[in-house]
Amino acid sequence: MTHKRIQFLFILVTGLALYSCALIKPTPLTLDTNINQWLSENKFDEIDDALRALDKNDSQFKNVLQKKDSIANKKVEYIKLTSASAKKYKDKDQWQKALDTYNAALENIKNETQLKKERNALIIERDEQIIELRKELLLKRANALISYTRIYAKLHQLVPDDYIAQYDINHYEKDRSEVAANLNQCGDQAREKKQYTVARDCYSLSNQLEPATQKSTWVNKLDIQLKNYANKKRYSELLAAYKNAYKKHEYNKAKMHLHTLLAINPAHKQANIYLKSLNKEINEQTQEKIELGKELYSQKKIRQALNLWEQALLLDPENNELTQLINRAEKVSKKIESLESSQ
Repeated sequence: MTHKRIQFLFILVTGLALYSCALIKPTPLTLDTNINQWLSENKFDEIDDALRALDKNDSQFKNVLQKKDSIANKKVEYIKLTSASAKKYKDKDQWQKALDTYNAALENIKNETQLKKERNALIIERDEQIIELRKELLLKRANALISYTRIYAKLHQLVPDDYIAQYDINHYEKDRSEVAANLNQCGDQAREKKQYTVARDCYSLSNQLEPATQKSTWVNKLDIQLKNYANKKRYSELLAAYKNAYKKHEYNKAKMHLHTLLAINPAHKQANIYLKSLNKEINEQTQEKIELGKELYSQKKIRQALNLWEQALLLDPENNELTQLINRAEKVSKKIESLESSQ
């Protein structure tokens, strides 16, 4: 028998032996001991695999099978404890410990959806913070390099042939080029994510370090875009303020908000529509109060007429007719008061 055949037979016999061992069911006592050990180590996947392999109708494993509900409850508690522990670490800014807590638990329960979801959310939040910190460092580094420009230019003028000075200057120029390239990339990425303020800052600093037409173009485009966004936000705020004032019947405040918006953008369609409608409503209410006041005045109900006209003047402060009516009514009212007091 050749050496290779002997080796093959040995492997075959060993494999068959292991397979036969795998088919041998553990005794109830052995399984119970194993489950208790796995529970102490939170190895719930091991327990689930062992329980799935059992025949539910096998009476000798009845005591073990009766533990399923208790095991399920302990599994739920373990998941809750993992979530709570990870959150505590995160709240203390111990992000890696929080991540390690999830990873350790997912070794024991590999397909636990809740823990996977929480871990992924933690990784995303951590990575976003890392990106922001790197961006901040890049911007600070760029500003620092820009602030050194005058110093290195002066140094070159003073000692253009000095080896050490030129070495420092070359190193500085290399840094400028590297940071400018990173800033340009930062601008491209921010623009794709619609982070236009960040994109504008990145392009602007990159252009200061290494001027280029394309960078200037992007800075100008983004400036216009950001101004448009700022205006739209302001329009929205003013329209909301107008609607709130109108709802409270504070017509002068409502008109003021519309005039402010139209001062920024005279062609704003919605604001013009609202203003036209508001002016019409104010005019109708003013005229209604004027006419009713005149009727009361003709009936010698001077104070009531005066009260109505004063209300109307709040609606239309620049109405000359109202001013005249109020002045006349006040004079008459004072005469009446004087006569009443002398009697």
